[in-house]
Amino acid sequence: MFKNLWVEKYRPSKLEDLILNEEDANFFNSLKEKKEIPNLLFAGPPGTGKTSLAKILVNETLQSEYLYINASDENGIDTIRSKVIGFSQTKSLDGALKVVLLDEADSISLEGSKALRNVIEEYSANTRFIFTCNYLFKIIPALQSRCQIFNLTPTLEKVTKRIVHILKQENVQVPDTEKTKLLELIRSGYPDVRRIINDVQKHSFTGTLHIKSNTAKNIAEKIIQRLLNKADIYELRKFVIESEQEFSGDYLQLLKEMFECVYNQTLESTKKGALLLCVSEAMYKDSVVVDKEINWFSCCLKINDHSTV
Repeated sequence: MFKNLWVEKYRPSKLEDLILNEEDANFFNSLKEKKEIPNLLFAGPPGTGKTSLAKILVNETLQSEYLYINASDENGIDTIRSKVIGFSQTKSLDGALKVVLLDEADSISLEGSKALRNVIEEYSANTRFIFTCNYLFKIIPALQSRCQIFNLTPTLEKVTKRIVHILKQENVQVPDTEKTKLLELIRSGYPDVRRIINDVQKHSFTGTLHIKSNTAKNIAEKIIQRLLNKADIYELRKFVIESEQEFSGDYLQLLKEMFECVYNQTLESTKKGALLLCVSEAMYKDSVVVDKEINWFSCCLKINDHSTV
């Protein structure tokens, strides 16, 4: 069952494999005939196909020479000067467009971003740029204005269809008792398709889908109940740290489950709104903090201040 990873086996290799809305699919298909693309910026959460789409465009649509840079590793102005400019200023042997693919571009430093503005315009005759990012607001406006922006977050319905398709292709049996759990698992991981596929494979190793209860959800419910009941906040932290293995230390997922748990509580409207804001702020900070557990605990301290017996 684990001779190969489903995320790799079902990684999109052509446009038809991607989960796109109809308008975006039509646009990218139209580029095949033109053999040319504008500067593009793909935004959306992790696991939604941004990098796959970018590579399909350069390999299938343009069949062009391209430079790939993971900006989370190489994000300074030196990279722009030594690699990007060096690649962009020369023409390809066949005269076709060249492409610079800057993956995770929301990690590019401010100096690097500013340098890119002139590079994009100066070498526009023979080079195009494709940026991917998880957080559009981290891309400076000057770069955004030089690109056509696409939000690649797929619909929940299309993600569900893709997961069902994969289960059928792998001949995995799905008992009626597991169908509701499967939908819950998809909603829990949405829109991260990559994560959902990994989770589904994990629960299918016997050839029959068997999904264990959502541990992160169970822990989140205990956290919220303890906070609302004014339990010892420091004992709560100890409980969660000791339970990290059960939810794989995924504090963002834990926060998401806490958000849903608070949302479903019967609380006075103003208080519920304040608690939801506490959790949503922690979810926002999760991507930039050094220690995710401390970020989660800070959220709990704020909830503790807002809650009453």
